[in-house]
Amino acid sequence: MHARPVLPLQAAIGYIYSMSFRSGAPKEDAQFRLPFEWDESALANKLALLTGGPVSLAITSNGVSVLHARRTPSGMKLRLHRIFLKAGPEVINEVARFARGRISGERFPVLSCYIKENAGLIEKERAGRTGRKSVLRQKGRFHDLSQIYQGINEEYFDGKIDCDITWGKKSGIRGARKQTLGCYMYPRNGARGLIRINPTLDSKNTPAFYIRFVVYHEMLHADLGEAKQGQRRIVHGAEFRRREKLFKEYGKAVARETR
Repeated sequence: MHARPVLPLQAAIGYIYSMSFRSGAPKEDAQFRLPFEWDESALANKLALLTGGPVSLAITSNGVSVLHARRTPSGMKLRLHRIFLKAGPEVINEVARFARGRISGERFPVLSCYIKENAGLIEKERAGRTGRKSVLRQKGRFHDLSQIYQGINEEYFDGKIDCDITWGKKSGIRGARKQTLGCYMYPRNGARGLIRINPTLDSKNTPAFYIRFVVYHEMLHADLGEAKQGQRRIVHGAEFRRREKLFKEYGKAVARETR
């Protein structure tokens, strides 16, 4: 499976497989405003025409991955943030060009600019849905959670996981790494789910496969939802454990965890 690097919005250049939103972008008054508006069906038909094949389109409010494209035997699968329902034809043309596959050296300036200029709206919506006004901290000193999340979402979940991810706050408690490596906060009252990863893992001594495993573990919680047996909450049931072992480097990760 071919994957492409994640685009920091600050760069505003589209060399990517999944375009990601990051906090710290322009304020809402910098929004790109257009009178154009699509409904989901019309947009799917337009993109099918532009890409030359069937398109399965999902409109999301995912502030982490605002544009995700994947070619399958049955056609193109596209997940777009709802800001694209108000995008003009020139933006949609670049969405289609991006989805068809990047040619070496190809740029997407209109598309990148549109995402960047709507970053304030994306952030406002995310904060409203989560009830949190804190900035998501995804790029660490050694590991970028946004890129890790995007790769795992594509490889294991077909791009369907829709939650936020951030490094947690640093703790002065010794042995914090042994206590909690990560946690998933389930959506409540319309709020988005949130993955927090222990910042002690952002180290040159932590191999990338191990952080990927921790993030995968928390994304499994997001995918499977809360399970209960009577009044008792089941955190890691049989199905969770079965799917956890599907992680390609499960053996190495567990060996590191138990050493």
